[in-house]
Formats: sequence, C-alpha cells, structure tokens
Amino acid sequence: MIISNSAQDRFLKLEHLHDSSTHFNIKNTSDFNNSIDHIVGLLTDSFTLIKQNSYGSAVFLAITAMEEIAKTHYALYMKHNLSIKNSKDPMMNHSYKHGLSVSPVFKIGDRLPNVIGAEKIDEIISMVDQRNGLMDLRNNAIYWYTDKKGTHFPKDCIDKKIAQEILLFSIETFDDNLVGYSSYSMKIAADTDDIFQSIAKDYSSKESVDDRVVRKRKYSTEGFNLTDLIFESTKKEKSPK
Repeated sequence: MIISNSAQDRFLKLEHLHDSSTHFNIKNTSDFNNSIDHIVGLLTDSFTLIKQNSYGSAVFLAITAMEEIAKTHYALYMKHNLSIKNSKDPMMNHSYKHGLSVSPVFKIGDRLPNVIGAEKIDEIISMVDQRNGLMDLRNNAIYWYTDKKGTHFPKDCIDKKIAQEILLFSIETFDDNLVGYSSYSMKIAADTDDIFQSIAKDYSSKESVDDRVVRKRKYSTEGFNLTDLIFESTKKEKSPK
C-alpha cells in the first residue's frame, strides 16, 4: 500500500479502520490513563538518553512511543477481537502505526515548526509515509549492519540533532492524538511540555561549525531494510519455499 502525505489519503486511511478489528482494547478510563503513563515513560526515557548522549536508543524509544500513541488512540474506537490473525490487525503493523500517529491536521500547529522548521517536519512526514521509511530509521538507531560499503553502527547515522527532532516530533504526536481525552492526560501533558521546551531551548542554541554541517545531512535509512513487521513476516511464513 502506497501512502502519500496528503490529508485526503490520511482521512481515507482512518476510514479503513472502521472496517478493521484489533487485539487491543481500552475498556475504561483506567486503561487509558495507564496507557498515557506508559507513553510518557517512553518519551521521558528518550529524553534521558539524549542527555546521556545515547542518541540511537533515544530515537528508538521516541519512534516506539509514536507506535504506542497510535495504538492507544485507535484502540478507543476499533472493534476488539482477540481471535483475528496478526496479519489482519493494523495495530500489529509498525509502519501502519507510524502513519496513523500523524493526523490529517498535524501540521496546523506552530509549536513544532517554530523549533525545527516546516521543511524538517515535511522531511520526517515524508519518511513516515514511505514504506518502511521510519522503520529503517528506527532499526538503524538500534542495530548495526553490514553492506557492500562496510559495517555501519547507529552512531554513524544518528546524532543529537536527529534525536532531538524525532523526540520533539513524537511529543507533538502525543499532544495531537491523546491529550484531552481525560483530565489526567491534560495534567501529565505538562511533563511532556517541559521536555519539549527543554529540548527546544537546547536545539535553538548556537551551533558549532560541525553541528551546522551535520544539520544539513538527510536522515540515513540506507543499507538496512529489516522487515520485522508482523504483517509481513506472517506472509513470509505462509509462503511456500
């Protein structure tokens, strides 16, 4: 399935969910608030890792938070069915959840573009909309791999600026998708707002010459294409050898 970054295609993707079921279920406010705690924990851990200069792991957790944000949001509305196959559950598909985490109205706000710029937001959304685009960045952030050009490690493609950008983007998806559904979500959003402001202040500080060179580099998703999506791996298991 090819997904563009147009709002129209995002609405069509949401309409598809009305005919889908998922294993996951948010049955009451307690479940929802526990999910909020879990997501804020991922975002907080990502921030802690940035402060510890562990940028690859920070990116991995920030992207994982986006997946959990989408799962929590749409588990509120989708039909709950534990008997469906994993391959039929959109919430078991990493890339699908990446796309769902970016709502059709995501770009309306000005908080994120005021920090990283509209062009950078478009670049990240474009990566979200590519099949396995954000998955490849997620995997490059945590795994090393070897290709014809040699052996590559997370530090080769993930730096502080990238980690900050992805975490800011993830926090914005959290605010856009989930804050407001419960009084607790609005209360705890103050914590993620503090993280956002802290990163924004550091991100906007005067950069060194080396930082400016790194800043121009595009996100690296080349060379590693681990298809560990349950949706895809299930197909492979069923394919005859």
